[in-house]
Amino acid sequence: MSEYERGADQGGWHDEVGWLLLFAGGIGPAVAVSSGEPLGLAALALVPLAVVVWVAGHRQGSRKADLRPDAEAYARAVVAARAAGVETPDLSPQLRALLDD
Repeated sequence: MSEYERGADQGGWHDEVGWLLLFAGGIGPAVAVSSGEPLGLAALALVPLAVVVWVAGHRQGSRKADLRPDAEAYARAVVAARAAGVETPDLSPQLRALLDD
């Protein structure tokens, strides 16, 4: 459960940064061609970086999705045990939010 808790609050920025890198990678060469300044072509290097960012975000999201069922089952078991009168550890904010969904 600790792996889910560590990763639950991370991410969400990959799409935005990926799009920004992609736009910058497209605008730079366009400016270079229109102004005759070849240095702007270096912005094309941002396009593969955008792909890397998107792939990293996809992997992180897939990992969270894989961990979610186990984390949810654990949280429900803790809540059920607590309802039965068993002393249990408090749920982390991430696990409580998982039950609220």
